[in-house]
Amino acid sequence: MHRPVDIVVPFRLDGAKSRLSPALDPDERRKFALAMLRDVLASARKFGEVTILTRPGSELMDDGSIEDAGQDAKVIPSDLELNDALNAMIEREALQGWPHDILIVMADLALLAKNDISGILGCPGDVVLCPGRGGGTNMILIRSPRCRTCYLGMSYVKHRDFARKVGLHISVYESFRVGCDIDEPEDLAEVLLHGQ
Repeated sequence: MHRPVDIVVPFRLDGAKSRLSPALDPDERRKFALAMLRDVLASARKFGEVTILTRPGSELMDDGSIEDAGQDAKVIPSDLELNDALNAMIEREALQGWPHDILIVMADLALLAKNDISGILGCPGDVVLCPGRGGGTNMILIRSPRCRTCYLGMSYVKHRDFARKVGLHISVYESFRVGCDIDEPEDLAEVLLHGQ
């Protein structure tokens, strides 16, 4: 049995997936980003309360993108940069006595499956990291209020080093599907080959 978990999915709709512009026009990128988000939410929602962390003024609720997919995720807008917003969530959870662990799942994991969520939740450790192919952190399970996020660039190494520095026990959950975040045009082949 897993501890209760709050699932946070950072998502930015405006300018979504701009690095895919050589392969997709702006409308296609927007639709693709929303489709990946819906798939991530569908995989995650049975495991805990899901929150989409986005920028203020997001059209997510206005255009019905999430509601049409039958998703019941909360949408929380934040003016803060990603790490500041996520770390504020960690601090709020800590002030409440840490009633829930926090699972952060990137919204561009087009191949994510429910067994990936159950897989990371089943790993031991204060922090469980899921590396992406480019050195990023595609999912991170946080079980300690001493953990902080360090997204930007090679975030996997930053998360690992920070956790070690503050004395947290680290586990790694490796999965081909979780490792495939869709950022570049060549990543689209993975969706075609391995998507459902």
